[in-house]
Amino acid sequence: MVPDLRRDTVRLGNLLSIAEQIQAFCMGRKTGEIYVTNVPPPARINMVDGAIVDAQFGLRSGLEAAIALINLKDPQTEFIVGEKPQRQTIDMPYVQILCEAARIKDEMAETERPTEPIRLAPTNPYLRVTLGNEIKTFPIRPGLAYVGRSTLNDIVIPDSTISQRHASIEYSRNGVFLKDLGSTNGTYVAGQQVKERWLSMQDSLQFGGVHCLFIGGVRK
Repeated sequence: MVPDLRRDTVRLGNLLSIAEQIQAFCMGRKTGEIYVTNVPPPARINMVDGAIVDAQFGLRSGLEAAIALINLKDPQTEFIVGEKPQRQTIDMPYVQILCEAARIKDEMAETERPTEPIRLAPTNPYLRVTLGNEIKTFPIRPGLAYVGRSTLNDIVIPDSTISQRHASIEYSRNGVFLKDLGSTNGTYVAGQQVKERWLSMQDSLQFGGVHCLFIGGVRK
């Protein structure tokens, strides 16, 4: 029988929320994996020296997966001490991740009122762009907008991995449509390179080496 190499496991059950665990483990500069046991795998958040570096929840990965897991109702968890990820998909301070998750949870609670109809069309969509320690927010307005390094674009991202005109985002009554414009370093949604894609609420995007979060509605 193959021995279990992950013996240093702290079984937490539902004693603490995932947000509380992250705060405690990150403040203690821990390295390991928060593993959710009561949902189908993969469902994990990885930390190295007190920083969140990777997350995966079903087909979602990176920041999108981390936020979804933080807002998961009644998670059963265990902490696997010393478990390190094979990649890094998140480069954001854990405090900002917790704040973003709380904000999205509040927005979701407002849209889930039983007396109101479900709105499928995009409502005030916007793009959050992370550049180092700086976060910029760009509203997505009806019509066609261009993303790129050039100042002639509607959404300007001054980063060397971004092409002069990298991608386009079109907001119509059908939803928000993303299209790569033959960029050098590619456009990604949830870690997968795409040429074009309808965007959904809380999609994690990447233009070149720049990580973004799209907040909006889903396609009608």
